[in-house]
Amino acid sequence: MELMINFIIGTISSILTGLLSSYIYDKIKNHLSIGSRKSGLEFEVKINFKFHKK
Repeated sequence: MELMINFIIGTISSILTGLLSSYIYDKIKNHLSIGSRKSGLEFEVKINFKFHKK
């Protein structure tokens, strides 16, 4: 019984820790100027096709 209680408490605490760290990360990211910048690469591709019937 004690093992089951420890397992349940461990599971709940790990889930709450994950949720709390995600919440804090989002709050920090939104308040920093770096958070408003886009990360990664952006590509713009323009393709034009013209079909002529003869």
